[in-house]
Amino acid sequence: MLSTLGLLSKHKGAVAVAVVANTASMLFGFDTGVAGSVVALKSFSGPFKFSTNAVKAADVSSNIVALLNAGAFFGAVAPAIGSKFIGRRLMMTIAAFFLLLGGILQTAAQPPALAMIYGGRVISGFGVGMVSNLTPVYVAETAPKELRGFLMSLFELFLVCGGLLAYWTTYGCSVHLKPTNAQWRVPLSIQIVLAAIVFGGSFLICESPRWLAKQNRWEDATTSLCYLRGLSAEDPELKTELAEIHAQIEEEIRTTAGRSIKEIFQRRNFTRLMWGVFVAFMSIWCGQTAMLYYAPSVFKQIGFTGQNPALFASGMFTVIKVVVTILFLALGIQQFKRKHLFSVGSFWMAVMLFALGAILKTHPPVTGQATNNTPSGRAMMATIYLYIIFYSMSWGPLIWVYLGEIFPTRIRDYCMAIATMVVWFFNFVVSKWTPKILLHIGWKTWMIFATMNAVAFIVVFFLPETKGLSLEEMDILFRVVDESTRRQDIEQHVGVATEKVSTPTTPDTKEYPVAKE
Repeated sequence: MLSTLGLLSKHKGAVAVAVVANTASMLFGFDTGVAGSVVALKSFSGPFKFSTNAVKAADVSSNIVALLNAGAFFGAVAPAIGSKFIGRRLMMTIAAFFLLLGGILQTAAQPPALAMIYGGRVISGFGVGMVSNLTPVYVAETAPKELRGFLMSLFELFLVCGGLLAYWTTYGCSVHLKPTNAQWRVPLSIQIVLAAIVFGGSFLICESPRWLAKQNRWEDATTSLCYLRGLSAEDPELKTELAEIHAQIEEEIRTTAGRSIKEIFQRRNFTRLMWGVFVAFMSIWCGQTAMLYYAPSVFKQIGFTGQNPALFASGMFTVIKVVVTILFLALGIQQFKRKHLFSVGSFWMAVMLFALGAILKTHPPVTGQATNNTPSGRAMMATIYLYIIFYSMSWGPLIWVYLGEIFPTRIRDYCMAIATMVVWFFNFVVSKWTPKILLHIGWKTWMIFATMNAVAFIVVFFLPETKGLSLEEMDILFRVVDESTRRQDIEQHVGVATEKVSTPTTPDTKEYPVAKE
C-alpha cells in the first residue's frame, strides 16, 4: 500500500489524467444507473402515462435504457476514427459535449411526450460510447506500467460511484421531495454537472505520449512523458521508456509494411482481438448489466414491491459495489494475476445466480407485501449482494484493464472500438429484453446468466496473463516479436537524443513541469 502511494506521488501527471478521464466514466455509470431508478418513480411513470400497464411499462423502461446503449454502440467507433487525427484529449472534450447536451435534453423533457427523453438518451449514449472506448486507452497510454492496473481500475471505481450517485440521489428525491416533476428532474440534472466537470478538465490534461509518437511528434511525446513521469528528458528511466515506444512502433511498421486496419487480421493481432471480444462479451452476459439497469425491478421480483424499499435495496447494491471495488484497488489488482481474478469471479457468480434462480423457483415471494422478510427473501437478497461482491472484485474492474492493455499501439483504436462495440451491442440486447424476460420467464433468467458464467470459468483458464507487463511487452506475450529482437531494438534506441521542447504553444504540447534530478 505504501509503495503504491509512493508511486502515485511520483507520477502526479499520470494521476491527473486518470482522474479527469475517469470522471467521464462516473458519468457513464450515472447514465446507466439513473434510468432504471427514475423509471421506478411514480412521479415519472404517471405523467408519462405508463404506470398502470405492466407490458407498456416494461416496453418504455427498456426503450429508455436501451437507447443509451444504441447511441453508445455508434459512439464507441468515434475515437477509432477521430483520435487518429485529433488525439485522445480533444476526443475527450467532444465526448463531454455530447454528454452535456444529452443531459440537458433529458432534464428539460415535458410529459407526456417521451421524445426529448429518448433523444437525450441517444445523444448521451453516443458520449458514453466514446468514453468507454477512449478512457481505458487514454489512461493505459499515460500510466506507468507499475501503476497501470491501479489507474485503469479507477475506471470501474468511478463508474460504480456514478451508479451509487444515481440510485441514492433518486432514493433521496423519492423520500424527501413531493411526487412532482422535480422528483425525477433533479437526478437527471446531475448529468449536466458531471459533464461540465469533464468538459473543463479536458483542457487541463496533456496528450498521450504514445499517440504523439505515432504521429512522429517525438519532441512533443518527450515533453508529455516528462510531465507524466515527473522526470527530466535526460533521465535514464524516461529514455528507456521512450526507447521501448520507439522500438515497438518501428517493429510494427517493419512487420506490417505500413498497413493499418488490415493488421487486425494478422494471426497474432487477431488472437488478441478475439480475447478482447471474449472478455467484452462475457462482461455483459455474466448478468451484472441486467441487475444494474433494472435493480428496482429485480428486487420487486424477489418480493420488495414498494417504491422506496426497492430503491433502497438497489442503493445498497451500489454501496456494496463501491466498497468492494475500493478494497479490490487497495488489495487485489496489484497482487493477483488477471486470469485468477477472472476465474474466481466467474465461479462464484455462477454459484450465486444458480442459487438465486433455484430459490425463486421453489420459494416465490408472497404477493401484496411491500417487503419480503421471509427466510427465502433474505436468502435471495444475500445471493444478489454476494454476486455483486464477486463481480466487483473480478470482471467489473478487470474488463477495462484488460481491454486497454492488450492491443498494439498502431491498431489500438480499431481493436478497442470493436471490443467496446461488442460491449454496447450486447448491452443493448440485454437491456432491451431483460424487463420482458423477467416478466415472462422469471427465475429462468438467472439460470441463463449462471450458465454463461460457468462457460466463462472454463475459457478463462486459457486467457493470456498480462499483469506486470508494459504495453510494449504485450507484443512478446502474443509472440508478435521475440524477446531478443525487442531487446536489441530497445538498446538501439536508448541512445536516441530526447531534447525537451522549450516553448510550444498548442494545448497538447505546452511546457510541463519537470522534476529536478
